[in-house]
Amino acid sequence: MKRPWMPLYIADYLRKTTHLGALESGAYLHLIMDYWQNDGLPSDDRQLARIAKMTDREWKAAKPTLQAFFYDGWKHKKIDEEIDAAVRIGEGNAEKARDAANKRWSKHVSSKAGAMHEACSEHAPSNATTHAPECTLHTSQRKDAAPAAPDPEVELFNRGREVLGKQAGGLISKLLAAKQKNVALARAAIEQASTKSDPREYIGAVIRGKQSAAEPNWLDGIEGVI
Repeated sequence: MKRPWMPLYIADYLRKTTHLGALESGAYLHLIMDYWQNDGLPSDDRQLARIAKMTDREWKAAKPTLQAFFYDGWKHKKIDEEIDAAVRIGEGNAEKARDAANKRWSKHVSSKAGAMHEACSEHAPSNATTHAPECTLHTSQRKDAAPAAPDPEVELFNRGREVLGKQAGGLISKLLAAKQKNVALARAAIEQASTKSDPREYIGAVIRGKQSAAEPNWLDGIEGVI
């Protein structure tokens, strides 16, 4: 999974890397950044040298020093812990966004039902006695039929155009496809986009897989990976 930000506690990093030269320090940073982005490192020395931005000779000389920061080959305990924490936070925020979207839909349904009842009451004659006459304001609806629930996908497009602009139908369709037709996840992404300075840019990043569907800046307050 690609993650746009990696927590880095600078004081801790400097304390633990005082014995590294500039070349080794840069190599270590590139290694842990690649680890963060790809949930681990390869075991092949040539690939590791490329990730570390070193020549094969430089890598051969620096490998024992750099590998001391890892265990079981190229596993990094602290980064693994931070990845797990990031996943938990991301899932929690996505769940909150879905709950907020569902509450918004429920409120919308209730307000429409209340408006329909009020409109029918206004059309009733003032001298009605025992039985109120049938409301003819909405002639297409049967007397005994319950109000139809709004289509979640229609609501998604309506809300998406509110956040992204009236011409955003194509962008919303791409978002829905990126979320495998899961309307709730797409709606959660729209709600997250509404909190951003550039909602369209945020949704574009979601579609390209560079941002999760309700992923705020969860890095605030997380201890560094080093």
